[in-house]
Amino acid sequence: MRSFIALPLPDEIADELERFAARLKLGRPQPFENLHITLAFLGDQPRDALLDVHEVLEATPLPAVDAEFTGLEPLGGKQPSVLGWMVSGVDGLQKQVLSCVRRAGIMLPHRRFRAHVTLARLPRKPMPEDMASLGHALETHGAVRFRAVPLNILSLYQSELHPDGARYEVLADYPLTF
Repeated sequence: MRSFIALPLPDEIADELERFAARLKLGRPQPFENLHITLAFLGDQPRDALLDVHEVLEATPLPAVDAEFTGLEPLGGKQPSVLGWMVSGVDGLQKQVLSCVRRAGIMLPHRRFRAHVTLARLPRKPMPEDMASLGHALETHGAVRFRAVPLNILSLYQSELHPDGARYEVLADYPLTF
């Protein structure tokens, strides 16, 4: 089962980000229900492995965080695939989540962690006007910041890919403590 561990966003912030992304008119904006901060992408895992992750997360006290939304950035290399709203304040929690995943017996490939909320999926083969729109959005809105937000829920998600985009289902929630 394709899965990941993420911080869901409070409705108020998700709504603000969804409306902001729609105004940019770039790529395919992500729907409200898909806005989150991924801390660990688990890929395809058997149910038993996810049960082990669930048990470790349930038994491990993890801290709530104050997430600060720090600006727009294209992600995915030279040919960016997503437009992300960068987030600070979650790196320590992300390391603890990875430790939980390892304790559950799942070894993930090492990846550089760049906390963000995916606002839009960009075209695979962008036209010059797509790149111009991206440049304009970064120039005019790239440094816009949203207020810091306390996040006190961590979730284990299932992800199903569909032609019109991914659909996520929360499998379990874990309260975080301040």
